[in-house]
Amino acid sequence: MKANKIIFFAALLTAASYLSAAPSFSGAIGGSAGADLTVPLNGKKTDGTIPLAGYGAIQANINEWAIFRGEIAAWSSNLSITDIFSASDANVRLNELSFVLQRKAFTATNYFSVFVGAFEPIGSDAFLMRHFGIKPIGSTLTKSYTSLAGSPLLDNDKGAGLSSIVNFDKAPIATGASFYFNKTKNDVTLDFMLGFGSPFQDSYKGKDVVLVIDTITMHSGLTFLAGSKYTHGFFLQFGLEDTVIKGDGASFEVDNIKFLMESRLKFKSFNFSLSLYNLGEKKVKELAYLRDPIGIGVTFYKDDIEGSRGDITLGLHTIASINSLAFGDLTSGKNLGNAVYDVLVTPYASFSLGGAASVETSAQIGVLDLTGSQALAFRLTIGGRKTF
Repeated sequence: MKANKIIFFAALLTAASYLSAAPSFSGAIGGSAGADLTVPLNGKKTDGTIPLAGYGAIQANINEWAIFRGEIAAWSSNLSITDIFSASDANVRLNELSFVLQRKAFTATNYFSVFVGAFEPIGSDAFLMRHFGIKPIGSTLTKSYTSLAGSPLLDNDKGAGLSSIVNFDKAPIATGASFYFNKTKNDVTLDFMLGFGSPFQDSYKGKDVVLVIDTITMHSGLTFLAGSKYTHGFFLQFGLEDTVIKGDGASFEVDNIKFLMESRLKFKSFNFSLSLYNLGEKKVKELAYLRDPIGIGVTFYKDDIEGSRGDITLGLHTIASINSLAFGDLTSGKNLGNAVYDVLVTPYASFSLGGAASVETSAQIGVLDLTGSQALAFRLTIGGRKTF
């Protein structure tokens, strides 16, 4: 067993050894299924797949001062419609496995955690919901069925770690630090919530030493909302991954910048948002509405339509995006001739079934490779969520 897993499970067993109260359980499940058709206009064969995605999460509160959480996700995007009985690739990921001890101290609450996987980075919807009871503030463009907390801007699959967070009772402020133990690029790293990672070595120029920090890798992220979810506002998510600093200088790649900027306007009859994003190809594969990593979106929606079992949401996304092009190419003007431009229109709806269950549906139609061979794209998706 790897060292990071040994650290996590040893800490978990130690903490669990003196817990005696029966836990109370809560959780959630969610998933989606769809049909994805691409119809070329040049006489080639129609291509069809069935994208599937789902997650399951559980939380156990023990004696009002300890919390255990677990979440797993699975998805596949290439299950063939014409050959549904053949095997296809699927992705399975442990989103989170964590054990949290919470203690009241004066006017603050301390949360000490041991975890594997992604664990509530500051600014994420998961962090805001757990520590402040705030409903998700993320963009409606980034809907995902592979996580209870939605889709964070930066990937946070760093391995195992420890976290200490202080939540102040008399002010909406929380601060803390996380230490991740992981092995990436053949270096053992220690990452802080502030975003610094240091590969540790035990030799330098052929000589054994106690510790050498040869390279520092920086990660940073920002989530910002001016206004509120219920008024006019401006939403920004920004992330910078893997900026390498060595003794002879820094190495920075434009493609490591990820962002989503969104202007939000709220009118009496509807809400409106204008979004500009660069999310990266890996992240987009998990999202319900987006196909390409770079693009612009215009959304009209109304989320307070009264229904017999709760509010109904109706909306319309119009997305213009770029495929086969990296963000660095776009900013430098290189390889623009290789860009593939797509235009997609997606009406969507969600409504409550009562009992903390909801159903979400969408239908997408568009033109892929707008200036090239051109293909019509059709995507139907139905998803659901249930908390218990």
